[in-house]
Amino acid sequence: GHSDYCGPHHITDGVLFGMGNPLLDICLTGTQELLDKYKLKADDQILSEPSHIPLFEELSNDENVEFLCGGATQNAMKVAQWMSKKPNTTVFMGCIGKDKFGDILKSKAEEVGVSVHYQYHEKEATGTAACIITG
Repeated sequence: GHSDYCGPHHITDGVLFGMGNPLLDICLTGTQELLDKYKLKADDQILSEPSHIPLFEELSNDENVEFLCGGATQNAMKVAQWMSKKPNTTVFMGCIGKDKFGDILKSKAEEVGVSVHYQYHEKEATGTAACIITG
């Protein structure tokens, strides 16, 4: 059969819109000592507590850190964006803090071609998730 699809140049900017809770994923290959310092266990997931706040800063200052834009909807926009092979075919909206993690998140989302339009909160911090790989 004949297909009318002629490639990514026929995809309209902003054709797919998503709205959700954006997160900055902070990923690093770490050590057992790092896990022990923050009373974390390997192969586990937790909701962070006030005692973990310094962990995010420590990870983000490591020269080997990898920042990724995350959150379920924003991840879906990244995949759709990658599939389209044309920048700005996906648009994402969500709320982030006016902080360095929000700046990094915006940069990482735009780097993969997602057009982001965040609402900025004056008092709340940007949502973050830490991933420490030890194996």
